Amino acid sequence: MDTLKSILTTITGGDNNDSSSTSSNEQIRHQLCKIDDIQNGQMKEFEIKTSLVNASVLLVKQDNKFYAYSSKCCHYKLPLAKGVLINNRIRCFAHGACYRVDTGDIEDHPGHGSLPKYNVEIVDDHVIVVGTKEELEKVERTKIPDNLEIDEKPVVAILGAGAAGFTCADMLRQNGFRGRILLFTREGTLPYDRVQLSKQPLKKPQELLLRDQPYFKKAKIDLILDTEVTNISWSTKNLTYHTLGKQMKSEQYDYLVLATGLRPRKLPPSIPGGDLRNVFYLRSMEDANNLVNKVKSPETKNIVIIGDSFIALELCGWLTTGLAGPNGKQEDADKKNVSVVMLLKAPMIRTKKLFYICKREIYYYTLGIFGEKIARAVQKVHEKNGAKFYAEANITELTGENKIIKFVQLETGESIPCDLAIVAIGSESCTELYKDSPIEMSEDHFIKVNDRLETSVEHVLAVGDISKYPLRVFNLDEVNCQHWQMACSTGHQAADTILHHYLGQTKGGSRPLKTDFYTVPIYWTTQNNKTTIRYAGYTRDPENVVIHGDLDGEFKFVAYYIVDGYVRAVAQSKYDPLSSEVAEVFHHRRNIRKEDIENDMYGYRKYLDFKTKKPE
Repeated sequence: MDTLKSILTTITGGDNNDSSSTSSNEQIRHQLCKIDDIQNGQMKEFEIKTSLVNASVLLVKQDNKFYAYSSKCCHYKLPLAKGVLINNRIRCFAHGACYRVDTGDIEDHPGHGSLPKYNVEIVDDHVIVVGTKEELEKVERTKIPDNLEIDEKPVVAILGAGAAGFTCADMLRQNGFRGRILLFTREGTLPYDRVQLSKQPLKKPQELLLRDQPYFKKAKIDLILDTEVTNISWSTKNLTYHTLGKQMKSEQYDYLVLATGLRPRKLPPSIPGGDLRNVFYLRSMEDANNLVNKVKSPETKNIVIIGDSFIALELCGWLTTGLAGPNGKQEDADKKNVSVVMLLKAPMIRTKKLFYICKREIYYYTLGIFGEKIARAVQKVHEKNGAKFYAEANITELTGENKIIKFVQLETGESIPCDLAIVAIGSESCTELYKDSPIEMSEDHFIKVNDRLETSVEHVLAVGDISKYPLRVFNLDEVNCQHWQMACSTGHQAADTILHHYLGQTKGGSRPLKTDFYTVPIYWTTQNNKTTIRYAGYTRDPENVVIHGDLDGEFKFVAYYIVDGYVRAVAQSKYDPLSSEVAEVFHHRRNIRKEDIENDMYGYRKYLDFKTKKPE
């Protein structure tokens, strides 16, 4: 015990123990617990608050070894101790980011950094964490050297700097690629967290950035803003692009990654008035800023959301419960009348085929994934907060005065007062650049790729929302899953494919490179400031569902989606970390049967050795 006391009061590497003179490179030792306080397969968060350091540490015990890391997920800095620990993987409870226990490296997304790792010592049966003040207070780690040197060749060109494109560039550099990386984007800003635009439109632009400008400089990623690639020579590996000033330039590449993503679907030209002022679409940071400014205007009292997509419903929730913001006034939100006009009988439900029909023109309409029971419950949540829904409604015209929208006209003859319209009727893929190219496309205009995300053209990959890929966790061949996490994960796999070509199987940093794309789809939607639904898995039939819990009152439920007698997806609200636990069962290829969960909502737990208590 004398040894323990000595260690706990010693700072090595310095002559002065006073916190005012403690340098960032002096080592600090801090007792966390006794070795028997945590069992194998368990993890616990410890706060370290002393005169020397203020930090939070996650202690993990696996195979009788202790590992210590920064306690917060690198995505939204939520506590990992609330997550899932299984077989050398920590999965965040909220959005599903995964980290290796033995290294702290990120294994799956969202999020892009890895966990800072601290040394652990065992003294007199006590667990001691060891690190400098700087190390212990760091919340994220990257694997890019401070004095990175790169070569002129090979060159990887990435078209699109969204979730997929940025992640590909980031993972290339973090895992050892030392050639040039060209990251093209039409937007004039650094890559940012696009999904927050509809969930939290009031967030400041700086808060949305995935990485700041110094990071791109350190990583030596050539981020080329305000550009549009206009031509690709597939045989000579040359691309041409225009800059903001319309100057034409070209670049040679060795590998090309297509990550051009989606754009909002416009109202059909058969609906007059689509060009009126105050008709908004949401895609970019600039769109969100313009929308927020108009919504805040005292003149904006009647807001009509056209569509029942995720973006439509998330914006509805923001307008009815989150408009005041952290520093706003509730009366600002109370003064707004919010209406939702939708084609279906309930929001975000799925049918086998649905077309937007108006004056003989047919348009494909993007659909939801939850099924009718949950969809109707979601609608009730919004109605309780003041939103009015117009179900099975066809819009015939947007009318206005002085070129400013004033009414949304329905086929029934009803006129909805409208000072601002938000159109959220789904998205369409940005793939026109690849039309009449050797790139093989699907009938619905997505790019077909294999398990390595390779297209039909050698050394050309496609990632994110524009691609259809095998989903091997469920043995499916062609899936297009438009989730933020899936975009990040495809970008990560594309980086591994390129690294495997140049570096070989075992040189991808501290882990073997994945040769084939393998992940569990994860999704979350924030319906208002008190209601979030988390989803894991994939199904094409959301009506075959087993639901536990309360949909109508507390909106606390678990829904299991069944395919051929097995659970293939789960949605839950207020049962964290249940969806992350089920995601790990999926990841380990355990088949959860329908009868496992019909009468026991925790029936999936028998397939893995969970050490945490049941989600309640």
